[in-house]
Amino acid sequence: MIVIARIAVLFFVLSILSACHPLRQGEARASGVRAVTPEYIELENGQKLALPFAGQEGAQWVFLVRHAEKAYGSDPPLAAKGEKRARLLADIFGDFPLDALYSTHYKRTLATAQPIARRKGLEVRPYQADQLTTFALELRRQCRGQAVLVVGHSNTTPELVSRLAARADVERIDERDYSNLFLVAISGKGEREVVHLYFGELWEE
Repeated sequence: MIVIARIAVLFFVLSILSACHPLRQGEARASGVRAVTPEYIELENGQKLALPFAGQEGAQWVFLVRHAEKAYGSDPPLAAKGEKRARLLADIFGDFPLDALYSTHYKRTLATAQPIARRKGLEVRPYQADQLTTFALELRRQCRGQAVLVVGHSNTTPELVSRLAARADVERIDERDYSNLFLVAISGKGEREVVHLYFGELWEE
């Protein structure tokens, strides 16, 4: 009876801890994102995650995605599935006030950013995929207190997350996976939090 009681208490404690830290970096994908708002992130399963540092003066939110599904070629456009995912991404951020939108100069990244750019009336700002350290510093200086979205690649997106969050444990995205959505939230005091989310059709190995 004592053993059973201890097990029950352990599960109770674990349930509380998991509720306090939902879907943080490195955890299993539980549900795709339905919408991002200034207060919370809503998932397809109805769960709502508080947006880190929401409402705090000087806080910064950098959302990062890889381009959507691509066709073939040296500089391929989006495939039909990729165009659908790009439109979904625009829907997800439909009620979120983005201040800036960035993309590399490739057709697939620009095409992923365009639906959001049209909906928000934003210009897609270019950045160099081989100058991520410089770009991370520019984001911190020029976009302090703002919310931005950065479209990149399977290798550059996690590398930029790592530089912005000062973390070395961000894994590279599998070449077949287009469903990752990262958020690096930075408080006005410089505290950092990384949230690893997913959206659209999820890839399973």
